[in-house]
Parts: sequence; structure tokens; C-alpha cells
Amino acid sequence: MTPIADPPFRPEVIPGERIFLSHVLRDDIATYARWFADLELNTYVGGPGNSFLIEHEQEWYESMVKDHRKIFSVVMREGGRMIGNVGFNRIEQHKRVAELGIALGDKSAWSQGYGSEALRLLCDYGFTFLSLHTIYLWYTDFNARGRRAYLKAGFKEAGRLRGGELFNNQHYDRVLMDITRDDFGPSQLQRLVGQLGGM
Repeated sequence: MTPIADPPFRPEVIPGERIFLSHVLRDDIATYARWFADLELNTYVGGPGNSFLIEHEQEWYESMVKDHRKIFSVVMREGGRMIGNVGFNRIEQHKRVAELGIALGDKSAWSQGYGSEALRLLCDYGFTFLSLHTIYLWYTDFNARGRRAYLKAGFKEAGRLRGGELFNNQHYDRVLMDITRDDFGPSQLQRLVGQLGGM
């Protein structure tokens, strides 16, 4: 009988309740290739028709490391299983604005609140450590599960590109949602910098 390998060590960069955010590791590339070969997942994250090879994921990983992009793996606290990633696709530091992206590739983790917790953790990180003012995201309006997670995390609808997405010869709205530092409320991550005290 083959022993079950321990999950790789993942530093707890951004601690949460049921999950934490950690680094994306080179060892994750094969898992990403399995996830992003899936047509359903790619449709929800804005890439209908895409099915990526392991070589694509290797290229993505190398560019993420080279560009110091703020992308984190989403890891379940119990068992240490990676279930997806969340990060900033684009940061405009001079405007203090960033675009967020999330993908839970492990379908067994869908509809259990992990996505909204990951969103809250990343937003807290963005507002607290990157001094962002506004974080936004886009989704296609057939993604009801995503919408519920975004609303639960505190995002509000900010606009629509009517008929902006085409799928199966039918047009769907692309929906813009955002959250500001004031909307978010007090930081839970400020406590990670001990000398700030209870500010």
C-alpha cells in the first residue's frame, strides 16, 4: 500500500477562520493544470472555451513569480488542502485601485462559504497592507454562485456592460462589482503588526 504524502508546507501568510491564504508553489502547477483544463471552471472565471495545458500553467507561474504578482493559494485550515487561488489581476498603485480575481478549482469546495472568506481576507490585505481604496471585479451574470459570494463578502454592483459576454450564441451582461475601504469596515489583519497595538 502506497503511503499518502503529506501536503507541502505552506506558510500561513493571511490567516482566516476556516481557510488561510498562502503562496502558490511550483508543486501546484500540476493541480492547476487539472483544474484549468475544466471547461465549466474557465467559463465561470471569464474564459469560456479555454482548456489549459500544463505548459500554460508553467508559463503563468513563471510570470507570476517574475512580476511579483499578489496571488495566493486558498488553503483549508483542516487538512491543509489547497482548493483554489485569489489575487489581484491588476494593481494601479497611484490610484489605489485593484482588480480582484478568484477561482476555486476544487469543486467539492463550492457553495460552502470558502470563496467569500477568501475574498474578505484578500480585501483586508489589500486595504491594510497595500493601502488600496477600491477593489473591483467583473463576472458574467449567469454566475449566480459567484454573485452570492461577492455580495456576502461586501461587494456592491457598480455597473453593467449589457450583452458584454457571448456564450452558446446568447448574450449575457458583464457585471462590475466593487468595495471600498470604508465599505469594508475595520481590519482584522492589522493585529499581524504587533506594535500597532489596538489602533
